[in-house]
Amino acid sequence: MLQMDVCGGAAPRGRQRRMQAGFTLVELLVVIAIIGILVSLLLPAVQAAREAARRTQCQNQLKQMSLGFHNHHDVHGSFATGGMDYYSARTFTNGKPEVVNRQGWGWLYQLLPYIEQQNLWDLPTDSQVQGAPVKTYYCPTRRPAAVVGSRAVNDYAGNAGLYTSTGYAWGDGYNGCIVRNNRGPIGFQSITDGTANTILVGEKRLDRLAMGTAQCDDNEGYTSGWDWDVVRWGNTPPLPDRRGFDQCEVLFGALHPGGVNFGLADGSVRFISYTVDATTFQRLCARDDGNPIPNY
Repeated sequence: MLQMDVCGGAAPRGRQRRMQAGFTLVELLVVIAIIGILVSLLLPAVQAAREAARRTQCQNQLKQMSLGFHNHHDVHGSFATGGMDYYSARTFTNGKPEVVNRQGWGWLYQLLPYIEQQNLWDLPTDSQVQGAPVKTYYCPTRRPAAVVGSRAVNDYAGNAGLYTSTGYAWGDGYNGCIVRNNRGPIGFQSITDGTANTILVGEKRLDRLAMGTAQCDDNEGYTSGWDWDVVRWGNTPPLPDRRGFDQCEVLFGALHPGGVNFGLADGSVRFISYTVDATTFQRLCARDDGNPIPNY
């Protein structure tokens, strides 16, 4: 039966269907509000998933570096060292870069041939090497590969053990896994507390607001010899990246929520909470103190 319009004529069926299928403004606003709520609920989950992926990539890079130390040990009978000084030049013998405690540059340079960067290791010009970022040396949560000034920098530091207020010149790595040239080299035999109980390398704390500019512990670059840029000490537990006030606290730390990734001397990788007990962390950083390590 046809519906009559106001003039007495029959309303077309198509027009009738269109009129019945319309949305009111209130209904449209309700739908938009529901979509907005769903997006707001899903966004934290998406961000958490992305951070989990970045943290896993960071762990994989620390795994690669830790195994690089093992391969270095297989070839040279010792770990890569921390070099000599931040101003030390690269050391050559007969035109070939020197190794371990005969090399003025530090562990991040010495490790290059063992993380598939032999070509970079072999470059003849120091400035070429110093200015070439190594993707493995950057935590994806913090930043992409970066150059500060003319130096490619790094997000990871070697464990130089503990330092004291007198002697040992900020430790020189005397009880860590990364030692200054004058105290090394060392190898597995020096880690008497056990390789599964000793930190080898970890993420270093930086100023998140100063990324891209020279910080006091992020300016010499990854090739640096013994310097805050490439080593950290374990006297103080790790902390999240600071916001401003570049104070050169030279601590382990990260931008990850909850904790920091560390590569242990046995080649494993552990995520250690920012709330780790100070004594426990100190024992993890001292390679030969003979103290037991509680659960952490």
